[in-house]
Amino acid sequence: MASDLCCISDINLLFKYADDTNLLVPENTDVDLAVEFGNIQRWADSNGMVINLHETKEIVLHRPHPRRWFLPKPIDGIEQVQSSKLLGVIFQSTFSFVDYVDYILKICSQHIFLLKQLRDQGLPLRNLHIVFQAIALSRLLYALPAWGPLLIVELVHKIDGFLGSTP
Repeated sequence: MASDLCCISDINLLFKYADDTNLLVPENTDVDLAVEFGNIQRWADSNGMVINLHETKEIVLHRPHPRRWFLPKPIDGIEQVQSSKLLGVIFQSTFSFVDYVDYILKICSQHIFLLKQLRDQGLPLRNLHIVFQAIALSRLLYALPAWGPLLIVELVHKIDGFLGSTP
């Protein structure tokens, strides 16, 4: 149903996945964010769909310490946020992935507790390894090409430390 939904500008991009739509509008564009969002709202109205404005967020991505940068005025009724989860990955406005790494390491640590319980119940080492790959390692590797190159050294060490401490 969303196949005929597209941006007004060729510079702006729409990413559609199931019932989620993400609009990417660069700083230098010929059609600004408010106009593009209005286009999406009109499309939704004409297709009998409702945009949940409480679920709609705006994140302004920028370099961590830009020389010239200002936070643009938000669209009426849309909350501007510093981080947002997209397909399970937490993106921060400064391209930092501290929140995401902390989140996945917390989840993986909880999974390690489960692995210890399985080990104590006598699950063979080979099977523990398979379960570890399925519930912890897969979480660490999920979408790694998207966020991995942007990691600071401290976060790499944090992940390495977790992997080095697993039984």
